[in-house]
Amino acid sequence: MDKESGFTLVSIFVIVFLAFGAQAAAPVSPPESRFVWEPGENLTFTWTNENFDGFYYDAQTRTGKESLTIKLNKIEDRSIPDGGIVYSTKVETTTARYRPFGEYAVIWFMGGKYLTGFPEGKSNISAWRGINLNRLYSLMIDDDTSHTLINGSNLTLDGGYVLVVRDVDAAGSRVTLSLIREGVGIDTKTIDTGKNYIYEIRGRPVIAVHIDSILKENETVSVAINGIFQASEQYTPVNDGDIFGRMKITKVSDTGITMSNNLPVNLKNGSIIDIGELELKVADSNTLRVHLYKNWLYVKGEHRGATGGNNLTAWDGLNYAGFSYDADSGNYSESLVITNLTGRRIPEGGLTYTSYRLRKVPYAVTNITGIKPEGTDGSYVTFSLGGKKYTARNNGFRELLIAHGDSISEKKVLLGRPPWFEGDDKLAPGLDTFKWGMDIWELGEGYTLTVKSIDTVSDPRKAQLVLNRSGVELDDVWLPDENAYRYFQPGETGTPKLITYLDAVFSGATVDAIQLRYTWFVSDNVTQIKEGDRFGVFNVTVVDPDRIVLKNSVPVELRAGSSINLLGNLSFFVENSDELRFYPTNMAGTLVMPEEVTGNAMLETPDVTTSAGTFPVAGGTEKTPGFEAVISIMIILAVYIAGRKR
Repeated sequence: MDKESGFTLVSIFVIVFLAFGAQAAAPVSPPESRFVWEPGENLTFTWTNENFDGFYYDAQTRTGKESLTIKLNKIEDRSIPDGGIVYSTKVETTTARYRPFGEYAVIWFMGGKYLTGFPEGKSNISAWRGINLNRLYSLMIDDDTSHTLINGSNLTLDGGYVLVVRDVDAAGSRVTLSLIREGVGIDTKTIDTGKNYIYEIRGRPVIAVHIDSILKENETVSVAINGIFQASEQYTPVNDGDIFGRMKITKVSDTGITMSNNLPVNLKNGSIIDIGELELKVADSNTLRVHLYKNWLYVKGEHRGATGGNNLTAWDGLNYAGFSYDADSGNYSESLVITNLTGRRIPEGGLTYTSYRLRKVPYAVTNITGIKPEGTDGSYVTFSLGGKKYTARNNGFRELLIAHGDSISEKKVLLGRPPWFEGDDKLAPGLDTFKWGMDIWELGEGYTLTVKSIDTVSDPRKAQLVLNRSGVELDDVWLPDENAYRYFQPGETGTPKLITYLDAVFSGATVDAIQLRYTWFVSDNVTQIKEGDRFGVFNVTVVDPDRIVLKNSVPVELRAGSSINLLGNLSFFVENSDELRFYPTNMAGTLVMPEEVTGNAMLETPDVTTSAGTFPVAGGTEKTPGFEAVISIMIILAVYIAGRKR
């Protein structure tokens, strides 16, 4: 082989190697448990509360009967015919969390929970009888948490309501309560202990509060409240023929509501199809891939994975929204697999958590506006661990403290003083809470971003941004409207510390303001992970350039009604029932570590050392079947070519 042919072989090999690296790790989740659908040969798919956490599900009462089914005629035309999307939900009777309140009828509609009435003779807070699915009242509070209130204190409810304790009669065991809405008193009642305070509108209970007891401690007298129920004043009308997004109500009966699409729906690449408060998102890919998504306006903080028992023991980004998932590429960040489950016990080594190295991801500002932040290539490398995202920065990986995308809810508005202002930071006319130049965005770790001045006269408009850390000024810059600002720490290149985009500058009569979007901000702390490190219930067992693998070093007991923290924001929630039913969640749970383990968080102290087996290493790709074989071939070829050169 001559020199030319040797280089040709190397080039061919690099192409093959990159082709292998472009593949995603194989999913571990069963197809029926996923909220992401790739049709394949199966042209029908159904989402329920067991595989989609945007549908309401009450783990205590196991209620929630929503479903959405899609049926395609054929994949090639990427079109859903008339009636090919069917949504249905059913009314249920459930007991209030504070059980003495009795029962009520509830329906979950488009991911929301609604009161539809009270079954005959089953409620202790209402004389209102019957069930009406044409009028849906939003169920705002159903709570049995105890509250202790002293004279003059108040309890904040939903919808602008505040319940104020006016007087506690310790001798007579009576309490006088006032209900205030948006600063206006609307009701006052004196209630005996053991009874319920009820506020009604047109004979229907809007608020019910149980007065449990009166407590005395020294000179202080307080009242204990241990049951709250609240529904909305206004109702959502639901009638045959009503339109919700692309859906039309086809039937409202005594037992449920059904609706379907009355026009064809085109599943074109990258499209978003509105279905009331839900959305169907189509991957921007030649592979037809659809996932159901809850509209940003109604996004909740908690995510839960597909409900598992003995028959579901594996989760990834396709059946648990707490793991990052990129629909366009089909790549996901993490997986969690139970390999050994005996009864309710996962023995040591029976639970495997894997975090995959994701390829370069565009900064949100680059992806949306086409602006490449100066000093970068427009993208960054990322991976996730325990519900937190990390990115490569010079000598290690650091947590992403802020990673705003394109969601409307992720806009940040800051007030600022106009350039003509002179003098000290006195209060602005007509504003008793705002101090000029003091509208500060606390970014984290002592970093703040302040609008020092706003110029609404120039074209384009601009704002003066000041970045500080612990009171020390780091940067002071005038940024024109519709431009990106980035800040690098001294001596660092490639990945900025901060990126934000000046989306708009507003001019007001008294106060000017700016709106920032697509903000990206990383921690100063460097994380290095080595084999043998402990995190939560896990030990690190494998460290590769493209993934890390952790296995539980202590047994995990799936006790009924428990919430068990595994790592960071990753927990198991176990339903309180004789049947084993559980799912992963990003809500904190109880730590189950041995005494010698002192913490389950990421390393707080910067560790800038590098060694063999340290994860992650810049430039890695996802591990795929045949990865080791490709590496071996690469080494053999390198040795062979070196020999030919000699």
